[in-house]
Amino acid sequence: MEDQNMRTKVEDLKAELKVMKKELEEKEDSLQFMENLNRTLMLKERRSNEELQAARKEAIIGPETMTSNLMTIGIKRMGEVVRKRFQDACLKKFCSREREEKSAELCSLWQEKVHDANWHPFKKETIAGKQIEMIDENDEELKELREEWGDKVYKAVVDAMLDMNEYNPSGRYVVRELWNFKEGRRASLKEVIRYIIKQWKT
Repeated sequence: MEDQNMRTKVEDLKAELKVMKKELEEKEDSLQFMENLNRTLMLKERRSNEELQAARKEAIIGPETMTSNLMTIGIKRMGEVVRKRFQDACLKKFCSREREEKSAELCSLWQEKVHDANWHPFKKETIAGKQIEMIDENDEELKELREEWGDKVYKAVVDAMLDMNEYNPSGRYVVRELWNFKEGRRASLKEVIRYIIKQWKT
C-alpha cells in the first residue's frame, strides 16, 4: 500500500514538474519577445532622435535672416557677448568718434575672456539636493566690470558666460541655437516649423 502511495506521489510530482516546465518555457518565450520588442523600440527611438537632431541642425544652418532678436523664433549665438550693451554704455562716456572704437574694443576684450578656459567665475551651490554652478558675483574682474560699466554690460558678460557654460563648457566657442526670443528659451523644432510655415504664408 505504501509503495502504491509513493508511486502516486512520484507521478503527481512528475505531472507538477511537467506543468511547471511548460509554464517556465512560456515565460521564457514571453521574456524573449519583450526583450526583442524593447530592442526594436529603443532602435526606433534612437533613429527618431537622430532624425530630429539632423533636422534641428539643418534649421540652425538655415537662413542668416533668422538671427534678429526682433523675431519670435530665430538663431541665438550662445556664448556671444551682446555688443549693443557696450555701445549703449560708451554712449554716455565718449564722443561719437571714439564711441564705436571703444565699444568694439571692450566687447572684443570681454568676448576673449568668455572664451578663455582659464577664467571660470563660477561657484558651486547646493539647491534642493542638487549641486549647481552659479556666477560668483565676488569675482574681482566681474566686480570691476560692474563698477566701471554698469549692470547692463555686466549682465551681457554674465549671460554669455552662463550660455557658454551650459552649451559648450569644454570647447569654449560660440554655438548657434534655435531660440524663442519672446520667451527667452530654446525653441522646439515644432515651434520652428510652425514659425517658418507662418512666414511663408505672409
